[in-house]
Amino acid sequence: MYSISRKKVLMIFLTFALLIGMFSNTVAVYANEPAVPTAVVPEAPQNLRIVEGSITHNTVTLDWDLVGDEEAPNHIQIFHEAEDKYLTYGNRWNKIVGGLQPETTYRLYITWDSKKPKSNVIEFTTLADASEYKEAPLPAPLNFQVTDVTASTVSFKWIGSPSANGYDFYANGKWITGIWDGSNTYTYTLTEEQAIASTELAFHVGAQSAVEGQPTITSVPSNTIKFKWGELSAPQDVQAVTANLTTAALGWAPVAGATNYKIYQNDELIGSSSENRYTATGLQEGESYSFTVEASNPLWQSAKSNAAVVVPGANYTNVTYFAAWSVYDRQFQPADMDVSKITHINYSFADVCWEKFGTGSTPCQVEIDEEDDSTIIPLQNRYVYDGEIVLGDQEKDIESLQAFTNLKSVNPDFKLLVSVGGWSWSKHFSNVAASELTRRTFAKSTVDFVREYNLDGLDIDWEYPVEGGETHNIHSPNDKENFTLLMQTVRAALDAAGSEDNRYYLLTIASGQGDNFVVNADLANSSSYLDFINIMTYDYGGTWENIANHNAPLYYDTNLPKPNKARNNVLGGVNGHLAGGVPEHKLVLGVPFYGKAWSGCEAPGQYVECTSFPAGSWERGVYDYSDIISFIGKDGFERYWNDAAKVAYLYSPDKEDGTFITYNDLTSMLYSSSLVKSKNLAGVMSWEVTGDRTEDLLTQLNRDLPINGIANENALAAPEGIELTAVDYTSLTVKWDSVADATDYEAYIDGRYVGSTDKTEFRFDQLTSSTSYNLHVLAVSKEDDNITAVSAYSDVLNARTSTVSSGGSVTPPANQQELKNTVDKQKDTWTVSVDKDAAVSAIKASTNPSFTLTVDNGAPAVNVNIPKEVAAALAAAGAKAELIIKWNGVSYVFPAKDLGHNADIRISLNVEDQKSAGAVLKPGMSALTGAIELTVAAAGANGTYHAVPQLDGAKILLTLPASNIAETQLSGIVYLPDSNSFRPVATKIVKQADGSLKVELDAPVSGIYMVVATSFNYTDTNISWASDAINRASSQLIVFGESTEIFGSSSQISRAEFVSIIVRGLGLLPNNAEQQTFDDVDDQSLYAEDIAIASALGLVNGKQAGKFDPDGTISRQEMAVVLYRALVLRNQAGSAQDNVLDHFNDNAQFSTYAIDAIEQIVALNIMNGVSATRFNPEGNVTKAQAVVAIMRLLDKLES
Repeated sequence: MYSISRKKVLMIFLTFALLIGMFSNTVAVYANEPAVPTAVVPEAPQNLRIVEGSITHNTVTLDWDLVGDEEAPNHIQIFHEAEDKYLTYGNRWNKIVGGLQPETTYRLYITWDSKKPKSNVIEFTTLADASEYKEAPLPAPLNFQVTDVTASTVSFKWIGSPSANGYDFYANGKWITGIWDGSNTYTYTLTEEQAIASTELAFHVGAQSAVEGQPTITSVPSNTIKFKWGELSAPQDVQAVTANLTTAALGWAPVAGATNYKIYQNDELIGSSSENRYTATGLQEGESYSFTVEASNPLWQSAKSNAAVVVPGANYTNVTYFAAWSVYDRQFQPADMDVSKITHINYSFADVCWEKFGTGSTPCQVEIDEEDDSTIIPLQNRYVYDGEIVLGDQEKDIESLQAFTNLKSVNPDFKLLVSVGGWSWSKHFSNVAASELTRRTFAKSTVDFVREYNLDGLDIDWEYPVEGGETHNIHSPNDKENFTLLMQTVRAALDAAGSEDNRYYLLTIASGQGDNFVVNADLANSSSYLDFINIMTYDYGGTWENIANHNAPLYYDTNLPKPNKARNNVLGGVNGHLAGGVPEHKLVLGVPFYGKAWSGCEAPGQYVECTSFPAGSWERGVYDYSDIISFIGKDGFERYWNDAAKVAYLYSPDKEDGTFITYNDLTSMLYSSSLVKSKNLAGVMSWEVTGDRTEDLLTQLNRDLPINGIANENALAAPEGIELTAVDYTSLTVKWDSVADATDYEAYIDGRYVGSTDKTEFRFDQLTSSTSYNLHVLAVSKEDDNITAVSAYSDVLNARTSTVSSGGSVTPPANQQELKNTVDKQKDTWTVSVDKDAAVSAIKASTNPSFTLTVDNGAPAVNVNIPKEVAAALAAAGAKAELIIKWNGVSYVFPAKDLGHNADIRISLNVEDQKSAGAVLKPGMSALTGAIELTVAAAGANGTYHAVPQLDGAKILLTLPASNIAETQLSGIVYLPDSNSFRPVATKIVKQADGSLKVELDAPVSGIYMVVATSFNYTDTNISWASDAINRASSQLIVFGESTEIFGSSSQISRAEFVSIIVRGLGLLPNNAEQQTFDDVDDQSLYAEDIAIASALGLVNGKQAGKFDPDGTISRQEMAVVLYRALVLRNQAGSAQDNVLDHFNDNAQFSTYAIDAIEQIVALNIMNGVSATRFNPEGNVTKAQAVVAIMRLLDKLES
């Protein structure tokens, strides 16, 4: 996404690189020698050469024959010829290639802006790295805080320091004691003098690493905790970090000495928090709320804080990026910004130091000219350690950051953050996140950087963890886990700093729009440490492809001739993040202030194959919005509108053999704002501010997504009252209430625009029979055919087309009957009680066995109470009778037999984020849905409800948004809290025409259900006869590897693991009534539950009385017996077949107990011999062999 603009680089950096290179050089082809023979096209850059003496261990300086006058930039692209891989760019002022590897041979060529034609190729070898690198100092203990206060003691905790083996505790500057027990806690007893009211106290802790025979290493102090005995300060810097239509996320500076906080809404206590954050929910759009916070500990309570006032729907977040290079060719200064229209400025970009250099050729430590104060770079005038943040532009960043600080006089409320990384400078994030030491170094550097430059926080733009980004980026499979650890560490450091500075410091990230980023950045977990996430929902098309695609299509256009088109749009990115566990109030929608362009495009331009790219405003194929709108009506350019994607584009048949420019205009902003409100997001982010010089786009976003607490009185209301009026096997018809000031309405199916009407009714045609669809409409207002306002979505209506019978006739629509009920709305749970008399009457009178209860999506959690008389009436309605509960887009289907217990029934539903069950997920698994907690309980004689142990036929139906995750990688699981484990459940997945996935989960027990994506990349499974079975079994979570990389294909499988695989494959779940019957199986061992299940069902026996031998091997004939018993369990075992084993020469070695089983298993081709004539009954089974046999068994059972 983000790229660093070509700009002049300080000559001091050139000089530094040249001086280093003068000491010694080894080059395969010298600059003044003939280059490697290469056919050179005259239009290519000429005479590429190496500047003599410029080669170092990680840089080289190039030169070529410059063209034009001294102001001609001579922009070039630099490639590694061996892999035809892009390395970096250069120009007249920037000829250094940095980020190279020591003692590595490179063959480079250059091109002008387009990739062809190529210059000659030069070859050289970088020097050995003779540099000395220092390890970062021992980090201070992190986030030192109070945990308890009594009349005479204060208890503390902290996060320990890597490699520390002791800690020194200080009170009022005096050493008190050492802590060596590894607890990272200490309780201090006050002296009599200290335990007097208003006595000032100060505490800190330091780390030490003491090794016998070596000097003791000590850290700098932790954050200091200061308070007066008997007093707590009121919380400072209380603010609404984000606010959407229903939620306000609050943050404040941690209070020294506090252990808890009370949160008040309009002076009414609404909750408490042990941390300096709280999310207020259930708010009403347009109402004003005043939030205050009190700090407390077991003895004291502070005064209330100053109030933070929030108006949901009028306090949106509006972030824009300011690129550091804007002050050069763009001639755009911080003072040129109207900061009254934004809430956050992300100054981009800072870099990360690694081995003394930033990502490129700039040294981290800056040499100081004693006579020139301008050469002093704070934090970089000494050795800079690996993982520290450094300025990206040492000439202009300090000046620009100070200029932004000065703008606070215009708008004191805007937040200034520095964004670190970006597309060009993300190379070393993987290294930084990989160890506790470098994570702590980065976190300390964050605090130092924020304080030095008077920032409000940090934005981390890691492009990208695990995969993607620049070709030179470092990646690791561990990036996912380390991403979360890095965010956790930085969050703790910022909170600790905030407790000293009385500030709430922000931590945000920029996220890729793909579902892979959601998984690779572990957003389900890492988002809990972030204040918000700026999703980069743009760059869906660009110079990496010849097809003229749109840069930021909001919705799915069926005409786009590309794979994954249903997913690759703004809505797809938003849905992927929300489904991946990002809370709505933490997601900020990215909008581009630039467009993409192609040349050599035949009419009509859109979606055609083009041949080249125009020059662009500042880089090839990219135009600023302000430039694009100036083209309209000139050089043959006409404006067009894509009604499906909701984006504008220009096309000129006269310009460069046909030029196409896609961009998001004012109308696109209307639809972007509609999407933000419809998905209840926190606001918008734009890249980048100089693209909108007229401020047209920014002004439109401010109007539709106010940031100042004043609601837009002219906003169109969302249509209400949407309902189904007609159902056919190929169509669905809906109607809704009219909206004041609306001139038209737009209809959408599964998030895709299908048409508009000026009526309040719409028929969706050309549908598939027996298929469920999500339908919604929105209102628009037009003046002279120009759209001037767009509403949020109506409620989303889930409807199903009717079924075509086998004879070709149409089955009448199954109009499911809604059961009458009453709702008791409590803060945490809504109780829905079915009306006994009305429901019984309705069930008896209905010819349709399907009945529904629809719960409002605003319910935080749900208890559905069903009187036993209603359950009995359902059971009497026939074998197909069922109750369907619909809530938040999910349908819960319960056959009547699951409710017939001659008792009142309570069905409890709750959906939380993935962390509710995420702790048990293994590496290679990522949650795609929230944790769906389902409990069916029956009332006992005393009125106490007890969970029904087994459910027979219950299902959970939901829809996943279109993504690039294959259906074979998805699996449903149930988390069982009693055993703290998860089990796979039967899962059916049907891909819809728009790429979304209809998912049906079996729900055989009460538990917590999730849909997960699996991705296992084992290095030892490339076995022709086994790889497919292993991949399927792994994806279905039937079997797991020995590690993230090793499956253990050739390892002999243990009896315990074999039993576990077959139990999981058969979908058998533990029952609390099952008891372990084997003395040698530890109840807490990994496979204990599976062994108990298999034993209870007769699948396995012990080796001898009371002994199972879980770690022992299993023979091939023993495996055949277990597989045969599984057939018997499923009632699919046949009779023995004569002569089927005659071709085995070793059949005399078969044990008597196993012969019938082997006959059946071989006849069904579940097992074969180890050769054509040998079965090897006593041979031990490998893990790969076991998986293949079990998967064949499961395939047979399903056939």
